[in-house]
Amino acid sequence: MPTRDRRSLQEAIEASGPGKAVISLFVLVTIVAIATINLPESQTKRSLSKLTQPYANAIGIDQAWGVFAPDPRQESIELEAEITYPDGGQESWRAPERDAVIGTYSDYRWRKLTENAIVQGDGPIARQLALWVVRHERKRTERPSGVVLIKHSRKTLPPGTVSPSPPTDQENRFLELTPQDLRRAR
Repeated sequence: MPTRDRRSLQEAIEASGPGKAVISLFVLVTIVAIATINLPESQTKRSLSKLTQPYANAIGIDQAWGVFAPDPRQESIELEAEITYPDGGQESWRAPERDAVIGTYSDYRWRKLTENAIVQGDGPIARQLALWVVRHERKRTERPSGVVLIKHSRKTLPPGTVSPSPPTDQENRFLELTPQDLRRAR
């Protein structure tokens, strides 16, 4: 008995009128979102961004090009949360770093979160991250007496630069939550 060629579900959707319309709409919305992201700062960009930014964030196409030009970051940064307890004990938390293949994809979100917390300083992102660390990442069962967010930074040398000594690490404590802050957040 001869076998019939059967189109896959994907081929059937792509060949149908409604399927073509949905695909075309997806392509059009994506192109508009990409174009909006790359517009120079203006009222038009701000107005369009209100519509396109949630879509761009959801599908992961938003890019911040500041890493390239005209003013790339001059330092490498990392965030540490230091949890303290009433007995003087301390714990340290840093964003997870998993394997270089699959882990890179989930770790990227952590890197962006910690970067935004550092750049924002003692604003809401940093405060919420500090509270999350206290709730979810502490190892001890007793309640912490405080948490401090610490920015670790090191000057990034331009490519090809040879330095007689490695750049020194800088430490900046930029957010401290007290026992009262932690009680209010419950």
